[in-house]
Amino acid sequence: MSSHAAAADAGGSRALRWTQRAIFALALVFIVLYLRRSWSRVGVYSWRVRPLPLLLSVVAFFAFYILNGLAWWLLLRGFGLRSSPTRAIATWSKSILARYVPGNVFMFLGRGIMSYRQGLDIDRVGAAMVYEQALGLCSALVAAALLLPFWHYHRAATGWSLLLVPVMVVLMHPKVFAWLAGWALRALRRQPLTARLSFGTVLALLCYYVATWLLAGVASWLFATAVTGLGADMLATVAAGYVLAYIAGMVVFFLPSGLGLREAFLAAPLAARLPGGVAFAWALLLRVWQTLIELAFVGAAVLLEASVHRGERHGGD
Repeated sequence: MSSHAAAADAGGSRALRWTQRAIFALALVFIVLYLRRSWSRVGVYSWRVRPLPLLLSVVAFFAFYILNGLAWWLLLRGFGLRSSPTRAIATWSKSILARYVPGNVFMFLGRGIMSYRQGLDIDRVGAAMVYEQALGLCSALVAAALLLPFWHYHRAATGWSLLLVPVMVVLMHPKVFAWLAGWALRALRRQPLTARLSFGTVLALLCYYVATWLLAGVASWLFATAVTGLGADMLATVAAGYVLAYIAGMVVFFLPSGLGLREAFLAAPLAARLPGGVAFAWALLLRVWQTLIELAFVGAAVLLEASVHRGERHGGD
């Protein structure tokens, strides 16, 4: 690469970082202004904490993170890479903290570096990360399609949404996925996939990820029940909102964890039952709640890995 091209790339990267920071700051400003305007409704709302659903929300979110960490271990195994479950979960958990940095690139970079230091083949690790992102998005779309009839039934909309299920299955077929992934990686100036998973493995992982999204939806509903008193009739609504919020967050990847837009998607389905300001405030509370649980999970995963590693080292002595 010439010095002029390198300078142009560096300048473009700096401009992108400053653009991301400006968008992030603008999102924060709009959130503060919206809550300030809606504070009269938020302040007078009867916020009551119910301990049991709050505790169950912690358990469900913890299980969600454990299952996603295990999914990373299963992906590594699918590509013939040897790693213990505790190490794979710890590596995955440490890398997800970078989702709060604009662009999400540090999540992949950090996990790649940690995997390389563990002696894993970096090309196959990269392929596993590509599959992870594709499976996450496709499974979220499938989960949203399955939840739609229970959230807001409309014959035509339900029919079209359920068509997403076979479409996602086709897109994850090795031949179709290899072509799509190759096109996307070339557009991002990345190396093409050097390995692929079998169709049976992909289908099993797709179902696995759908189950994790449904579990996260239940965890979100439990938190909504704990602080707003929403009943079981809102379970599918809250769960669908959570999944759609994730999809929106992936689309606006330049915002750290989809700040602002995810909250809007979470709050919108609850507008019929809660005042707008209250629904948005709950969505922000959910982000804080899940972030605290995520940090606790990362700490637990890292401590468990260190404990197991010490045990193996002493056992070897």
